[in-house]
Amino acid sequence: MKLRRFLIIIGLLGIMVIILTTLGHPAKIIAAFRQVKWYVVPLVFIVQLCSYFCNSRYYQTFFKVFGTDVPLRSLYEISLGINFANQAIPSGGVSGTAFLAEAAKPYGVPSGRATLAQLGRYCFTFLSFFAVMAFGFLMLFFGDDQDKISVRVVLLLMIVLLTLGLILLTIFSERRRLEKFLNPIVRFVNRAGRSLFRQPGPVIKPDSYEAFLNDFYHGYRELLAKKRHWPALLGWTLGGNLCEVLTVYVVFLCFGLIVNPGIVITGYALAIMAGAGAFLTSGLGVYEAGMIGTFTALGIPFALSIAVVLVYRIVNMGIFLPIGLFFYRKHLKTT
Repeated sequence: MKLRRFLIIIGLLGIMVIILTTLGHPAKIIAAFRQVKWYVVPLVFIVQLCSYFCNSRYYQTFFKVFGTDVPLRSLYEISLGINFANQAIPSGGVSGTAFLAEAAKPYGVPSGRATLAQLGRYCFTFLSFFAVMAFGFLMLFFGDDQDKISVRVVLLLMIVLLTLGLILLTIFSERRRLEKFLNPIVRFVNRAGRSLFRQPGPVIKPDSYEAFLNDFYHGYRELLAKKRHWPALLGWTLGGNLCEVLTVYVVFLCFGLIVNPGIVITGYALAIMAGAGAFLTSGLGVYEAGMIGTFTALGIPFALSIAVVLVYRIVNMGIFLPIGLFFYRKHLKTT
């Protein structure tokens, strides 16, 4: 079975799981939507479109650093496909990286450089989100509804994020460490290929693996040498972060509630961390529980927290996952 066909099948199965899991309680969903004002869908849609624009501009800026000019429209479509891959195919972000590597090949982007682009996006997103978290901390600290517990929670989150970032930077900054991390994964994939797909040879060939690492670290060193481009990359990931947080805030507004932005930022951060810890299920259930629990702990009524999170997830996934699936298939077929 060809890789692109396998990825498409896995993606279709993933979206079926998401639909069945999310729509498992139709009565609660209907009750939540009855409370919301009609303009929630276009508002969420507009803010999310801005988020994908920031993502696609990040990729375009990154590839231009290495002299490759990829059309913005194509990168916008690929960004939607990456979102679908990451949500429909549980892999902790690996599926989105693999899709980017495949989709960017026709534009002359080597797989190692595409992987570096995705890793760079995670790094710059982490740095910019740290700034968003700092803003959330200040909003909670100076807000009328702040309390010591909520401020301590945000400080703890910032420490955890900083620690995780330093660990990842330590792994990826040196080739020897990355190889030590990747070699067991490569062996597992090759064993799975032989046993499940009857591959006569290794799925990840030694020469391809070596070429990937060479290209990755060549790009890594070149990116380190071109620090003048970092502010633009950081700016686009910051824009993406702000749009994601703003999406949740817009849903609160559509329920007629103006909340402290620090509460929304904290809830979003905890949901992301909880979802990352349950990457085998794409964070389904855990993501929602983390956000609902945080909102409730920071003073939002439990019933309203459930309604807000349900509407946010249903609208967000219901609109953009089908669109992402379309572009996911489109760009896999062109490789």
